[in-house]
Amino acid sequence: MSARSELDSITAVCVTYNSRALIEDIAAQLRPFARAIVIDNGSSDGTAAEVARRLPWVELIAFAENRGFGAANNAAMRAVATPCALLLNPDCRIEPDSVLALAACMASHGNAALIAPQGWRGVGLPQKSWRPPFFAEQPPGPYRVPDAVVRADWLHGSCLLADTAAFAHIDGFDERFFLYYEDDDLCLRLRAAGYDCLLQPAANAVHPGGGSSGTGWRVEFIKRFHYARSRQIALRRYVGRRAAGLHLARLLAAALPAMAFYSLVGRPRDTVKWAGWGMAALCATLSLNALAAKVR
Repeated sequence: MSARSELDSITAVCVTYNSRALIEDIAAQLRPFARAIVIDNGSSDGTAAEVARRLPWVELIAFAENRGFGAANNAAMRAVATPCALLLNPDCRIEPDSVLALAACMASHGNAALIAPQGWRGVGLPQKSWRPPFFAEQPPGPYRVPDAVVRADWLHGSCLLADTAAFAHIDGFDERFFLYYEDDDLCLRLRAAGYDCLLQPAANAVHPGGGSSGTGWRVEFIKRFHYARSRQIALRRYVGRRAAGLHLARLLAAALPAMAFYSLVGRPRDTVKWAGWGMAALCATLSLNALAAKVR
């Protein structure tokens, strides 16, 4: 049996956002699959048109605006008709043999809902691909690649093999997480529903990072804003209002002094970081959900 036929039970799903420069890489990743879906999140660089022109065999869902990573994946998963789906970032690379290793792991663990490969940023540079929940004490020292399958409370969201029925059972990603912490929340809700989330280190993916969302100070601000906003949502849900409130107070107190300091010493990246965090804290404090929704 060929690798292509063994992949017939898996639909490849890829969310794009201003990813036109990655079209050739995306095509190479999706070509082994009989079924593939690309969801474009309102790109302004012509990504959707380029996908339609150069990847005519994939199903294209094109949003008029950026609805967020979770919302885009949810839309794709509603169109999936196979038992499993491979949720793949456009800048992530995984070989068919590793996808088959994920599928074999899913088949041998009947309670598994989500399985991730071991990620690599480059040769000899492992990416943290699993850990305890974000609110728990983290293992000391550098990340070590495990030598066997691991049950986890968090899996890196750049490449995930998802059981379609289990994903639907918990209604997929919570779309309140526009960016960041959506993978934390997905894993924790699957675990709470009685499913397993597993890392299969025999499968490998290469994910340099930063290639799927564009560059520039505006993009950096948006990322920092949504990181802080999503962390606030996650803290309230999993740790409690008091912890979320303390985190918010610290951000509000530190944002303006930090912005002034980093601006004076000529560190614009840190200035933008604190501007994003401070704006997110302000929106959360004043319940400015309409304003927060425009930071995209």
